Amino acid sequence: MIYLNLLLVFICIVFIHEFGHYLFARIFKAEVTDFSIGFGKPLLKFTDKNNTVWKIAPIPLGGYVKIKGLDTVFQKKQNQEPGSFQSLKLYQKILILFAGSFFNIFSAWIALFSIFFFFGIASFAPIIGKVLENSSAEKNDLRVNDVIISVNDSQIYEFSDIPKALGNSKYISILIQRNNDLIEKNFELNFNEEINKFVIGITTNSEPVIDKFNLNKSIQQSLFFIPTYYFASINFLTQSYQDNTLKEQLAGPVGIVKMADQMMLDKLRGVIFLFIVISLFVGVFNLLPIPLLDGGHIVYFIISKIFANSLPELVTRIYITTGLTIISFLFIFVTFNDIFYK
Repeated sequence: MIYLNLLLVFICIVFIHEFGHYLFARIFKAEVTDFSIGFGKPLLKFTDKNNTVWKIAPIPLGGYVKIKGLDTVFQKKQNQEPGSFQSLKLYQKILILFAGSFFNIFSAWIALFSIFFFFGIASFAPIIGKVLENSSAEKNDLRVNDVIISVNDSQIYEFSDIPKALGNSKYISILIQRNNDLIEKNFELNFNEEINKFVIGITTNSEPVIDKFNLNKSIQQSLFFIPTYYFASINFLTQSYQDNTLKEQLAGPVGIVKMADQMMLDKLRGVIFLFIVISLFVGVFNLLPIPLLDGGHIVYFIISKIFANSLPELVTRIYITTGLTIISFLFIFVTFNDIFYK
């Protein structure tokens, strides 16, 4: 069941990505000849009323949408017939290429919103549950069960509001309620090198309050999660590179399969979380300006337009060769790493 769920997640992500390309191609009246999930000889296929052949193939490592004339975009003699990719305007080509990644990121947001809305958002009361030893909180007499009213003049409603109000400040002005007394304290914070931030040195031990079906909060939390995830991923990879542990942290398809039993894929939350993480990764990765990826195509078509669609054939060959080399290297490196280091 775990591996079936993993396969379904992969197929769903590929379908969403390719459907983005397909939908925008159809919006701009481009003819789509093939829509394939997977590679290889089709296991199932049918032709719709628009003469698009829909296929399911046995190798679930991706998929493709074949638009009329797209296979000749790098050739000197191009197909300019109505309905072909080359007959489209530049902005239409860019939107078609961008749509796959947009659909991945948008679907991840929908999944995030659904988790927050239906499963609920856990929040903790702004009550100190523990004061860490040798922390600035201990040195300045913050105590267990103190209720935090405000931090740096920002009202505190739940424990997660504290770091937001604190930001990167080295100093804190904190208003607490102790029994029936209001106490204001101002002091300097200790710097935590592990997380690269100034910290107070307190935690909460209170039971979380689960807030379900909160529309505004679900939208806010799901929108906030996506940029937070990307910033955290960049910081994590940067730190891994500096610590020379990048090989141990990277995982491709083989690595994900090997770790499938650790991902709680027998539970709905685990399946949705994996879908979100991979969707966000695929969405950004495909927009990187690497030749033959969607982002690389966008850059190529913009440069080509600047030169009135008359780029020298040598430039195009270098573009294709560079793309194949980079993608092949990444695939081989990640697969080798998955097999021998995971």
